[in-house]
Amino acid sequence: PKLTVGDVIVSIGGTPLIGLGEEPLADTFRSLFSDGARLLLVEATELESAKTGKPVSKMRPEQQDEEEEEEVPIEQLANYELLHRTKSSHEYDAIVKIPVGRGTVWMLDTEVLASFQNDLLILGQKFGLSAEPQCQGDGGIQSVKLAGLSTSIAAARPEVVQLLQFYRQREWGGDGGAQFGGEAALGKQDNAEDPGVVKPLDPANAETSPSKILDRVEDLRQFQYHDHTADIIVHSWGRTRAEAFAQVCTGMFNYMTPLDMIEVTSSVEVEATGRDLLDLLYHLLDEFLVVFGTTLHVSRCIEILEFDEDALCVRARGYGERMDLQKHEQGTEIKAITMHMMRILTPDVVVSENGTVDRVNSGEEIRDGFPHEA
Repeated sequence: PKLTVGDVIVSIGGTPLIGLGEEPLADTFRSLFSDGARLLLVEATELESAKTGKPVSKMRPEQQDEEEEEEVPIEQLANYELLHRTKSSHEYDAIVKIPVGRGTVWMLDTEVLASFQNDLLILGQKFGLSAEPQCQGDGGIQSVKLAGLSTSIAAARPEVVQLLQFYRQREWGGDGGAQFGGEAALGKQDNAEDPGVVKPLDPANAETSPSKILDRVEDLRQFQYHDHTADIIVHSWGRTRAEAFAQVCTGMFNYMTPLDMIEVTSSVEVEATGRDLLDLLYHLLDEFLVVFGTTLHVSRCIEILEFDEDALCVRARGYGERMDLQKHEQGTEIKAITMHMMRILTPDVVVSENGTVDRVNSGEEIRDGFPHEA
């Protein structure tokens, strides 16, 4: 569709513009404007109606004089529920840490660090949350911590990833996926095994060829989706807990793009730890999501390499390829992982945010052949 007089651009590239001041609005639009950028448009009258909660007539002044305006009860307005809704159950306080890289820390000089902190402050004010760098003992930045409502974190996350990409490019000149590989220039941590690095598979290598991998790693689709007010719930099942964990990650990727169109041309490893099983599953999903956000790598199938339930740590490898909108269908973007309604089902118990209950008493029947679910 073409722009017409009266249209208002309310977002560009998925980034909202409403509510920004004049200078932040200009800076945001300038940084995201490019050939093929996706714009969300509304008519000025519709935008005014959404702001005031009152319908705005589209008739010319002379038409309004001829027709008597009919008063519409505010409760009958299409956007009444949105404008006057109360805080919903899925909006809860949360904390998310977004790594600056895989197996890396950032050593920034004083001036650059001050600029980075100021950019995070502005971003936090924009989305109504706290955004600050997380540093280790020597002052190296490991991640950005977002704290606030879960919905605000979900909205802010793409801009945080974009901000990290900007500083990587400016400070170290990285391009494409290579900049996320834990290069020495970024201060690689000792004993890091470069998790999150996308590695191409060698078709000529008998052990790492795509056909050999698919012979070893089952290309399963043991998941389904349940609708929720603002989230999507991925429900998976497996013969083991590790298989159920792998399948919920696979289901997340399938929601973003149909996996049958993804070829196995590269692999990526992630590692996750947690305070308990729910926290471990959360961080495993989050690790894969961060890799997607920084490299666009989509995992068609996932292999659990290590799963230590006592130490609560997991190492997994995803096989797939980089998402290409010229080739792959774009599904629904997942901006953040939440623990809302997250559950893990074993043959004996059901673990949730509310605690652990006996599975028999929970009324949850065991799937035939698949005693583990997530």
